[in-house]
Amino acid sequence: MGIMRRGSSRPGSVRRSRLQGPEVLESRQLLASNIAGYLSPYIPSDLYVRNPITNQREFVSAQSLQRPNDPNGPLVSNQGKIVSGKDRAGNEYTITVHGPGQVIVTDTTPNDGALDDDIATIQIVGSNIRSTYVTGSTVASARTLTNGVVKFNQLIAAQGVKSIQLNGFDLTSSVSPAQSAATGIFLHGGVQTLQFHDIVGIFDQSTGAAPYQITIGDPNVPLKVKPSIYLDSIYNSVFDSTSDTIPTTPITTPYVQFSINGTVQNFSIVSATQSAVAPNYIAGSQDGTVETWSGYPVSGPPPAAYQFFYNIVGTTGRTSLQALAVDNLKVRGSAKNFTAQKNTTPFTSSESGLRYLRRATFGGNADAVALDVNGNIGDLTFKKGLGDPTGVYTASATVPSTSETGTATQTQLLPATNYGIPAGSTGYPAAGDLGGVVRARNIRSIRAKAADVHLITAQNPDFVSLNQPSTPDYVVQPGTAMTNTAITTDGSINHVNVTGNLLNSEIKTGFNYQTYLQGLQGTRRASRIASYKQNGDLVNSVVSATYIPANGVYNQATGTAGRGQIRGHVRGFAYGTGGRTALGNYGAGVFARSKIGRLPVSP
Repeated sequence: MGIMRRGSSRPGSVRRSRLQGPEVLESRQLLASNIAGYLSPYIPSDLYVRNPITNQREFVSAQSLQRPNDPNGPLVSNQGKIVSGKDRAGNEYTITVHGPGQVIVTDTTPNDGALDDDIATIQIVGSNIRSTYVTGSTVASARTLTNGVVKFNQLIAAQGVKSIQLNGFDLTSSVSPAQSAATGIFLHGGVQTLQFHDIVGIFDQSTGAAPYQITIGDPNVPLKVKPSIYLDSIYNSVFDSTSDTIPTTPITTPYVQFSINGTVQNFSIVSATQSAVAPNYIAGSQDGTVETWSGYPVSGPPPAAYQFFYNIVGTTGRTSLQALAVDNLKVRGSAKNFTAQKNTTPFTSSESGLRYLRRATFGGNADAVALDVNGNIGDLTFKKGLGDPTGVYTASATVPSTSETGTATQTQLLPATNYGIPAGSTGYPAAGDLGGVVRARNIRSIRAKAADVHLITAQNPDFVSLNQPSTPDYVVQPGTAMTNTAITTDGSINHVNVTGNLLNSEIKTGFNYQTYLQGLQGTRRASRIASYKQNGDLVNSVVSATYIPANGVYNQATGTAGRGQIRGHVRGFAYGTGGRTALGNYGAGVFARSKIGRLPVSP
């Protein structure tokens, strides 16, 4: 079966005319344009502007801000809705004001007509606490390897600001060239959200370095909003570059001080510790700008052989949170020498504490942490313990004389597993200081987990390695959860859950800590611990409810039991090895007039 196709009805002369000229290809203009644009030199055409609500980037063309006939235009002025610049390393930054107000940016070299250095001052003017949002973004240098962080010395706002989010900005006095103005943040009109990268404080006492002040609100005008503060890390190092004496005394002066004239909604940081880089290196190398540093360490954290020059106890400055009350306090990592109270210094009077603390969580080890609260505390959580147990000995033994030691007897500290720890790398309890103090009227719950673990092997050496030769088999046991710690309440505690040992610590209810500091008897009222659960031992540690030890020694035969009750279960034992608790008492165990459950007492 064939297929019939009908031919064209046009004459052949017309059809043959199409072949008279050569075929013409289609234009390649679009493809050629793309190649030329790709190979052309890079010219920045947009600014890093973020939406304060969605936190998404908004592309703003720099060309749209160009005004040839305006000498005060956005691109030629350091004041406006959008101000951009870069530091000497090439890190670029953009600060944007959304809503009412403008930003004024001054760098450390204000007379050169360009924003090409570290930032001296960020000032927000004409703002409104209900509708002004300030965002800041940084981009790492394109010409050298950097972390993209931009330094600033001051942040000022006389009027209130709804939100300030400066991603990639560090508050520090180590700007270059150095500034004479005090380093800090001064938001006297208040702010609802304050967020930036780090606080880097390197305080050389030989030069009279001044503390950093982060002030929110006016003391004479109560804040109408509850500020929320979000930071990454607070590096707080205090040292004397001219001294040859190894610093060992704890720093009690607040060198990084948050003064909030109101109630804090959220205070959330990653950590509060000493600087990761030795301060003598920073001072000797002029903040890392001089490469001919010949001291120790050459760079980075000090090695173990030089750790005692830069020990934790003697060079970690105090970080202070001063407010009327705190809703949520969260430290995701470690907190060293951190206090929270209403006055500048905690435990100075009966009114020095916060009105209340609803929730406090410490994700890393909390060492030398003080929480002074006049009212109630909601939930306390220490995920890596309160107090650093590193290098803390629990007992001692007398070693008789031998042919090697001579006729004199020696005292050996126990456990011997603490030997070999580099001097200066231990925490506050190893130096004989308190690892943590908490006082409140009542506490709803306390959760504390061990700061370390204990690895236990078989007693018989033949059974140490059962599964693989030369590889010991361990039994993992929780270590110490509280070291040199005192947790006291005027009233009661509802729930306590501890995973690990208590070492030289006390949990005491019905006890007024402020009265105790004045040399008077602190046990004054009826109290109870509704539920106490511990998976660990009580080593020179006491849990008590309205109980007065006789002459500072806890003993059921001689102590005075008031109207106190403790209900709970301790899976471990109580050991008294002669050590003192954080309140200066001796003994170990659980003491109360009424005890329900397995609550041991040392013999």
